Amino acid sequence: MNKFPHLKFSEKIVGTAKFDRSIIPINPKTLKNKSNRKEYSIELLRKTTILNKEWTGYIVQREELNLAPLAADVFPVYLQLNPSLFSDANFDLHKFGIEIISEENDGFIIGASTDSLRSLQEKISLFFSQERGGEKIAEFWQIITGDRKIWKPQHILTPELQKKWETINDEEIYKLEVSIAFDMPLGAMPDATKHGGKKRLAKYYQQYDDRMLKYDEREAHFLKFIRFYNAELHSGLIDLEDSFGCHISLSGRGLKDLVINYPFVFEVGEIESINSDLGIEAKTLDCNAEILPPEEDSPEIGIIDSGIMEGHKYLSSAIKPENSRSYLTSDSSTADKVSRGGHGTKVAGAALYPKGLSNLTSEYKLPFFVRNLRVLDHNNNFEHHFPAELMKRIVEENDDCKIFNLSISSTASFRTKHMSNWAAMLDKLIYERNVLFINAVGNINSHVIKHYLSLNKYPYPHYLERNYCRLANPAQSSFSISVGSINHLSLDNVDWASIGNENEVAPYSRIGTGIWGHIKPDVVEYGGGMQVSKNGLFTISYKDTSSELLRTTTDGGSAFNQESVGTSYATPKVTHIAAELSKLYKDENVNLIRALLVQGARLPNDHFYNPTTVSIKHFGYGIPSLERVTNNTEHRITLYNTNFVKAKEAQIYSLKIPAELRDPGDSYDVLLEITLGFTAKNRRTRQKTKSYLSTWLEWKCSNLNDTYDDFRKRTLSDFVHDGESDENFSSEVIQFKIREQSNWGAVKDINRNRSSLQKDWAIIKSYELPEEIHIAVLGHQGWDLDKEEIPYALTVSLEILGSNIPIYELIRIENEIEIESEI
Repeated sequence: MNKFPHLKFSEKIVGTAKFDRSIIPINPKTLKNKSNRKEYSIELLRKTTILNKEWTGYIVQREELNLAPLAADVFPVYLQLNPSLFSDANFDLHKFGIEIISEENDGFIIGASTDSLRSLQEKISLFFSQERGGEKIAEFWQIITGDRKIWKPQHILTPELQKKWETINDEEIYKLEVSIAFDMPLGAMPDATKHGGKKRLAKYYQQYDDRMLKYDEREAHFLKFIRFYNAELHSGLIDLEDSFGCHISLSGRGLKDLVINYPFVFEVGEIESINSDLGIEAKTLDCNAEILPPEEDSPEIGIIDSGIMEGHKYLSSAIKPENSRSYLTSDSSTADKVSRGGHGTKVAGAALYPKGLSNLTSEYKLPFFVRNLRVLDHNNNFEHHFPAELMKRIVEENDDCKIFNLSISSTASFRTKHMSNWAAMLDKLIYERNVLFINAVGNINSHVIKHYLSLNKYPYPHYLERNYCRLANPAQSSFSISVGSINHLSLDNVDWASIGNENEVAPYSRIGTGIWGHIKPDVVEYGGGMQVSKNGLFTISYKDTSSELLRTTTDGGSAFNQESVGTSYATPKVTHIAAELSKLYKDENVNLIRALLVQGARLPNDHFYNPTTVSIKHFGYGIPSLERVTNNTEHRITLYNTNFVKAKEAQIYSLKIPAELRDPGDSYDVLLEITLGFTAKNRRTRQKTKSYLSTWLEWKCSNLNDTYDDFRKRTLSDFVHDGESDENFSSEVIQFKIREQSNWGAVKDINRNRSSLQKDWAIIKSYELPEEIHIAVLGHQGWDLDKEEIPYALTVSLEILGSNIPIYELIRIENEIEIESEI
C-alpha cells in the first residue's frame, strides 16, 4: 500500500450555479436591418424568390441530365446570421423551415430549406409588418444567391480534396469518407409529476419515435442517392448524434452531384493515409533480468497496432493469446509482421517496460497484461478505411478492456472546423463506455524536417508552428489523452548535433493547440530524439538518440535495442501510468485517470515557473511522473473526488489549511494544482466546445481573502448579495498560470475552459495561504435540454517547493480524512 495515497474529499454544498449575466449589446448590423425594415424585407424576399426559381428550374433539368432524384421543395441554402445567435448551443432554424447542416465561421451556415423557403418568407413578411414572430429576421444578415457550384465545395470538401476538385474525373472511382447531417433535436423531456405532465410526456415520446423514423428515412434517402451512381458502401453508417458517417466508393460524377446538390451532406473527404513509424537505425543492447508474470487480477490493456510477437521472451507472460484478435480482412494472424523489428511489439514493450530493459539487473514483475489487437498490415498500413467504425467494433468486442493504446494516426494534420468522425467516435466511446484512449499526436517525416532545416527560413523549433506540423487526426479528440514526445538527451560532437536539447520538444513531434483551442497534447513523454549532420547536408539520423525498445526477432535481430523514435513510443509510456492508476482506482470513472495523469504532470525546466503559449503548445501539461500521479510524499498531498453534475448546477469543495502552514513568520513556496476532467455526449455539425458537448464544466477557486460565505454567494445563485455586486468583493485573486480567459493568465491566447481536461497551477507564499481553499465545479448547458448529469473528477494538490516541510499528515488531520485500508 502507498504510504501517502491520494485522499478522497466530499463536496460541501450543492446549489444552482451563478453565471455572468452581462447583456450583449445589439449588433449594429442588426440595428440597421431593423431601422431599414421595409427595404431589407423586400431584399430578402427577392433573394428567396431567386433561390426558389433557380432550384425549381434545376429539378426539371436533373431528369434530363439523368441525375439522382431530389425533392423539389428541399434544397441547399447559404446564409449569414448574427454570430451571437450561436452562443446558445441549442439555436436552430426549424421555425424558419431550415435545417442547419454545418456551422461555419463568422455566422455563416450551410443549411437545407425543407419547405421551399415558405416558412422563412412568412417570417420575413411578419418582420416587414412588425408583427409578432418576425423580429429574428433582423439577425439574418445575408441570404447568398451565388453559384452553388462555387460556395458549396468550398465548405463541404476537406482541404485535400478541395485542391483536386477542378480535376475530378466523372468516370474515376474515389474512395471517400462522407458525413450526412441530421439536425432534428428534441426538446427537454417533460416532468410527468407536474400538471399536464403525463400528456406532455406522451407527446414527447411520440416526437422521439418520429425523430427515429426520420433518421431512418435520412439514411435510406442518402443510400438511395449514392446507389443511383452505383456507389459501394464499405462500412456501416456510424451514428454521431446529429450526423452519420460512412466510407464509400463513388464515381466522380456522383461525387460532384453529392457535394453540389445533395442538401444534407455535411463533409466529404478522401480516405486519409494512416501510419505510425519514422524509421529504424539500430544499436544493440542486453538484459539479464528475470521477468515475472503480472498478478492474475491485473488489468489487460488493449494495444491497437500491427500485432505483437506473442512468443517474445520479454512479452509472452503478459499476453493471453485466447484474447488476441486480428481486425484485418486479408490476414487473420495476430503476429507483428512489420519488417525490421515490428511496430506493435515495440509499442507493447514500451508500455510494459517504460524505462527500458538494459537497466534491469534482477527480477522485474510485469505490471499488467496487454491485449493484441491487430489493425495494421505487414507494411504498417491501416487496411480499414473507416477508423471510426473499427474503433466502435474494437471497444464493443473487448468490453473488459478499459484502456486502449493508439499509437496510430493520420499522416495529415487534423481539420480545424469540425471534429473528425474518428476523433468524435473516440469521444463518444469514452463517454458511453467509460474507457480511455491514449493517442499519439503523430510524427513529422524526417524528409520534411530536413526540408525545413535546409531552407534556414524555419529553424527548429519554429517550423513546428507551420500548419502541416499540427496534431494528426485523431489526436484532437476531446476526451482522449494525446501524447507528444520530447528529447531525452542532448548531443553535440564533431559531426552531429541533436535537434533540440534534453527536455525540449522532439523535432518530429506534432504540436498543439487542439481543435477550438483545446489544450493538446495533454502530456508528453520520452520517445527518442533526432540528430542532424554538421556537414551542411542536413542529414537526419537517430542512431545515437533512439529510444530503447523491444523488437521482433523474426529477422534474426536482438530482442531489444535502440533503433526507433516516434510519438508511437512516447504514448505507451503514458499508457503504463494510466494502467497503474486503473489498478488503484478500479471502480472509479475514467475521468479520475485522466485528471490524475495531468495532475501529476509537470512542465520541464523554466516552463513550469514561467509558462508561455509555446510551452503549452509543445508540452501540454508536461511530463507525467508515475510517483506524483499515483502517490504523494511528506511534502505533497493530493485530494480528489468523482461525482456527477447537471447543467446550471454548482458543487463546492473546501480544503482547510492548518495554522502551522500559514505562520506569518515563514515564507515557503507552496504549489497549488487543480485539475478538472469531465466527459459528456457529443455531436459533430457545430463548432466550439460548448456546441460540441451536451454539457460542459468549469472550475472556480476562491480568492486568497475569501471567506466561505463570500465564495458561496459569488458562485451560487441561491444566495442573495444584499444588493452588492461581484465587484464589491475585495479579495485577492490567486495567480493561476493559464486562467479561465485567454487574456488573464501568464499564458496568453489559451483558455483552460475550452478543454475537457482543465489543469492550472499557482505558486503562493505560505504566509498568504487562507484558512480554507474553496473550489466550485460549475455545469454549463450545451445542447442537451434535458440537463442530464455528466461525470467528472476533481483533483487538488498542495506541495512545498524547495523546502523540507512535512504537510501531508497536517492537512489530512485538519480535514479529518481517514486513509482507507486495503482489504
